[in-house]
Amino acid sequence: MSAAVINNRRSLQRRPGAVRVLSAVAAVVTVGVFPVFLVGGLGVQLQRELDFGAALLGVATAGFFGVAALASRSMGWVVERIGSRLAMRLGAAGSAACLFGMAAVQHSGWLVALLWIAGLPNSLAQPAANLLVTQGVPAARRGMGFGVKQSSIPVATLLAGAAVPAIALTIGWRWVFVFGGLLGLLAAFAVPALAEAERSSRASSAESSGDSKFVPLLLLAIAGGLGSAAANALGSFVTTTAVEVGFSPSAAGLVLSLGSAAGLTIRLAAGVVADRWNPNLLRLITAMLLVGSVGYVLMGAGSAELFLLGVSVGFGAGWAWPGLLNFAVARIAPDRVASATSFTQTGIYLGGSAGPLLFGFFAEHAGLGAAWLAAGTAAVVAGVLLLFIRTPRS
Repeated sequence: MSAAVINNRRSLQRRPGAVRVLSAVAAVVTVGVFPVFLVGGLGVQLQRELDFGAALLGVATAGFFGVAALASRSMGWVVERIGSRLAMRLGAAGSAACLFGMAAVQHSGWLVALLWIAGLPNSLAQPAANLLVTQGVPAARRGMGFGVKQSSIPVATLLAGAAVPAIALTIGWRWVFVFGGLLGLLAAFAVPALAEAERSSRASSAESSGDSKFVPLLLLAIAGGLGSAAANALGSFVTTTAVEVGFSPSAAGLVLSLGSAAGLTIRLAAGVVADRWNPNLLRLITAMLLVGSVGYVLMGAGSAELFLLGVSVGFGAGWAWPGLLNFAVARIAPDRVASATSFTQTGIYLGGSAGPLLFGFFAEHAGLGAAWLAAGTAAVVAGVLLLFIRTPRS
């Protein structure tokens, strides 16, 4: 038996399973968004001790996504050159460093600065995680893989909410960031060794490739930005609207948890559907955005019953498509997944940054009902844009 055959067999034996790869992906992505969601979840405690208002909290949150948007393309370039494993480790370690820093802040300005800086490692981890999914998960399970990766976002929301009564109200909010930083270090060490993930790869940017992939990726970036602008209002304004339509503050928190659970479930289910039935991914995303827009409108109807239904539909459809979108991008540009997804992720980050700010403007000047209607309109436009894109089914 030749040495090459023996080495190949040993390589296959050492190759980590898809479960281990996805566990690492989920951990790193969750830690990457921890800073922004923990600051949101701990907003009451942070504002009380550091003496700042809701406006500064909104600026801090928008800045996280804004910095990530500005850095996303460059980070995709970095991932393609240093490999997905090292990029994920650096991303997790960077997020951990920011979390440890937040645990020690004594002034609101430092909190805002660290949250903005935390957008950088997150923008590195996202395309690296997308690339590792395509490298370490079999093609037949890749839809589920992207679903697991994107499910880390609602998981981070749930953990941030649970940290308030479990840690912040018992031993103090600073310990929430300490534990988050420790999880980040563990996530960095958990990224498995994978031959493909160690190598750099040739990647030309989506803008300069000169082929037919630029227009589909551009439309995906715009549609993703509009859909994200609408969806990110869910995390920021669900509890506010819930109280206005008649829920108590504690019940409003439970409504947010219900929505997050619905989003988590549908993200995973959508990945299974993509693997098992191989649908047209962009048509499926369009359907989800259109159904989600109905949920947004119901949330602005002013009825507690319709609001509860709208939250379930909004989270379950209107914010459950990102995994499918990344899967579609990976199919359009399989030779440069990190570069392509970092390009479309730029639009998603911009939408995530601008959406809550614009929603707040509409809510203040025209009312919450009009703001939710605007969010629904953005989702409809995003879904329609996707109808003009052609992408391979396998």
